[in-house]
Amino acid sequence: MDPVFVVKGANGLMILLIGTCIAGPIMEEFLIRGFLYRGWSESFLGPIGAIVLTAAVWAMTHTQYDVYGKLEIFGMGLALGYCRWRSNSTWLTVMIHSALNTFIFFVTGPYV
Repeated sequence: MDPVFVVKGANGLMILLIGTCIAGPIMEEFLIRGFLYRGWSESFLGPIGAIVLTAAVWAMTHTQYDVYGKLEIFGMGLALGYCRWRSNSTWLTVMIHSALNTFIFFVTGPYV
């Protein structure tokens, strides 16, 4: 079942946009692929193990989705982890995550 948001007008819609398309991706990416990935990639897990583990953690934090939604999030987490590994930049994953959320935000339509 898809989550339904009621934001009560333009101000609420702007707050939702900022939260889901800017603040959320910054916080999630710096925690998951900034902090966790960096530590785990330098452990016995290596970069590949860290990518898989951070993708799993990231998917599990998205409790609003069902199993299939979490699998999609896991797949995106693998892609973002690969981008983090190859670019050595958390900011790249922030920008990709933010762009993806913004696209989804506008495709799904406003919840006013």
